[in-house]
Amino acid sequence: MEPEDPHFEEPAYTIPLDDVLAFVRKKTEHPGAAPGSDLFADLHCTGKAFSSLVTDFGRAFNVDVSGYQWYFHTDEDDHSIGTMLFKPPNERVQRIPVTPEMLWVMANEGQWNIAYPEHEIPSSRADILINILLFLAGALLLAYIAKRW
Repeated sequence: MEPEDPHFEEPAYTIPLDDVLAFVRKKTEHPGAAPGSDLFADLHCTGKAFSSLVTDFGRAFNVDVSGYQWYFHTDEDDHSIGTMLFKPPNERVQRIPVTPEMLWVMANEGQWNIAYPEHEIPSSRADILINILLFLAGALLLAYIAKRW
């Protein structure tokens, strides 16, 4: 049942839903955030801001967030040429929404409780390697031009 349901009874948790909502509203700068709001899609909390929110949430509510896998919940802030050839981790999995209500349950359980599906993410990032190689090639080209100038 959703908390907006008039028949909803809040479980006997020690951390109130309102505390988690206040935290999310402050971090996302969305005063209208509701218990069922998707942090990514509805509140536009993405990339590093999303991961920062999760880290700060862990500290604020004493939650072990070591099981958090960013690529299931948000995208990367940075755009790269390498992603035109190789998919980044977040494009290799189906996104799982995170809501304030889910965070509230986690706050009371003391751990990041999302069970991720089995998946394979390459240990090395070919998209980042391409970016590094392009940067080095550009730097060498500039050095060559500067030397000849």
